[in-house]
Amino acid sequence: MGLFDKKNCDICGEKIGLLGNRKLDDGNLCKNCTSKLSPWFEERRHSTVEDIKRQLAYREENKNAVRSFSVTREFSADRYHVFIDDNKGMFAVAFNMSEQDNPDIVPLSAITSCRLDIDEQRVEEEYKDQDGESRSYVPPRYNYSYDYKIKLGVNTPWFDDMDFKLNTFSVKDHERAKMMNYEQLASQIITALTGAPAPAPVYSNGMMNQGYPQQGNMMNQGYPQQGGMMNQGYPQQGNMMNQGYPQQGNMMNQNAPQHGTMMNQNAPQQTSGDTWVCACGATNTGAFCEYCGSPKP
Repeated sequence: MGLFDKKNCDICGEKIGLLGNRKLDDGNLCKNCTSKLSPWFEERRHSTVEDIKRQLAYREENKNAVRSFSVTREFSADRYHVFIDDNKGMFAVAFNMSEQDNPDIVPLSAITSCRLDIDEQRVEEEYKDQDGESRSYVPPRYNYSYDYKIKLGVNTPWFDDMDFKLNTFSVKDHERAKMMNYEQLASQIITALTGAPAPAPVYSNGMMNQGYPQQGNMMNQGYPQQGGMMNQGYPQQGNMMNQGYPQQGNMMNQNAPQHGTMMNQNAPQQTSGDTWVCACGATNTGAFCEYCGSPKP
């Protein structure tokens, strides 16, 4: 047989179109049968034809669970909803609770872990010098954005995680109300699913939490801080030094670098004193290390 010969689906027997084949470990699967699988299922290529047949049988039985599901609590993110049936001790994560969508109905007892994961992205701010060239501020300044994801581990025969995002579009660093809303929603979802207080969020930025709020008394690089927040990992405002982002209070210009007591919109911050090397190995000119936040010795 040629490479582009049409194949038959090993589940339903129908002809598979030129680009419609979904390979299995020992056979072929058409797009129509693939669409009936659980949206949380990720091991299709390593599944056998018998594995897929068993899962499709489960998916048909799941429709009965959907029909008998009685929503007692619902938590709505931008796209996903968390539905809970407290009477049966079941839950689902889906766009809609309908037989047509056929969301997987999972026992609450099957949950093995649940936490908020915050993904940070940052882009450095630059300014134009008198020659029109782009220059970095000293110390560097960054614009931050964040995505909020629930990392939900479960113990089922067909999948072991149901991770989903709370937001559709990334949240900018100045959108404080949105930040609080997503974090509060995550806390409510985690508590509802696990029956325990939500743990501190995990920051998966890959940059050692340089820009996002850090827990405890560590220096926060490049992000405004807020005090009095319920979550210790959320940005804090107060008297801690904030590197690379405009300080709040003291009537300072939040968008331009400071030059002495004058506000200069077009020039980088001036620093005083000699350069110094931090214990982490970074060379700095300011009062605090640009990378780890340690004060100048």
